[in-house]
Amino acid sequence: MSIRSFRWIPWLLLVASAAQAAEPLGLFYDNSFVNMEAYQRPGAMLITGNCNPQAPQFAAARAGGAEVLRYLNPIDVYDHMPCKLTADFFEGGNAPLWPAVQGRQRINYKKTHLADIRANSPWSDHVVAYVEQLMREGSVDGVFLDVVGARLWGDLAQWKQWSPAERDAWTLGCVDLVRRIDERRRAMNPKFIVVTNNLWDRGDTLGLEGERHVDGIMLEHPRIDRAHEEYAQRAYGDLGHRRLLVIARTEEDAEVWDKLPGVTHVSHQQKYDHPDQ
Repeated sequence: MSIRSFRWIPWLLLVASAAQAAEPLGLFYDNSFVNMEAYQRPGAMLITGNCNPQAPQFAAARAGGAEVLRYLNPIDVYDHMPCKLTADFFEGGNAPLWPAVQGRQRINYKKTHLADIRANSPWSDHVVAYVEQLMREGSVDGVFLDVVGARLWGDLAQWKQWSPAERDAWTLGCVDLVRRIDERRRAMNPKFIVVTNNLWDRGDTLGLEGERHVDGIMLEHPRIDRAHEEYAQRAYGDLGHRRLLVIARTEEDAEVWDKLPGVTHVSHQQKYDHPDQ
C-alpha cells in the first residue's frame, strides 16, 4: 500500500530518541512452528494463526518471556470456515455482512465477504465481546486485528468506487471498534496489547482517532523511504506498550528497519506460514 499522499500531522509523530535495535517478530499462521524456538525469549513477539492459537508452542513461548498476539480478522468473513475456532468467531459462518450495493455483497479477498463493521452493529458488538473473553482467559498478551484501519486496499474491494458516505461509515466503524476495545481493556487489563494491520490515515483526518486507541500497527512489506520511516514514528496509544511491527520485503531491508526510530519488532517473511529464520 502506498502512503505518499497521506497527510502528515506533526502532533501525531513520536519524538524519537536514539534508535535501538528492534526485537524479533514471527507470524506462525500454519501448524509447522518452524523456527519457533528462536522466539521463546523476552522481547520477542509471536502472532498466531486462525486455527492454531491453542497450540502448546505458544504457551511455551510465553513461559519463555515472549509476547503472543491472537490473530483475528473482523473484516473478511470466510465463505467456508477453515476450522472450528474460526467458525466460532464468525458465529458459525453467520456473521452479519456489510450491506449489499445494487444487490451485490462487498468483498475484499477471494472466498470471503465483508462483515458489517459499522459502528455499534451487532457484529461489532460480537467482536468486542470476543476480545473481552480473551482478556478474561489470559491465554494471550493481546490481539492482532488484521485489515482494521482507515480504508480497504484490496483490488477486489474497489474502495474508490464506494460512495463517500459508505467509505466514511466503514472508516468510522473501524475507529469505533478499536475505541470500544480500548475502553474495555483499560477497565479490565491495561496491559493487553492491541495492534492493527492497516493504516489509520486514509489521506484525510477521519480515521486518525483510531491511532489513539491502539498500541501500534504493522507495516507490511513497506518501501524504505521517508514517508514510511515517518509513519513508523507515530505515537499511537498512551498505555506505555507501543508496538510498531514491520514485515520487511527482504532480509537486507529487515536489517535496515531493525535500526530505524520507532520500530519495535521486525520480521522477514515472504510467506506468513512461519518465519524464514
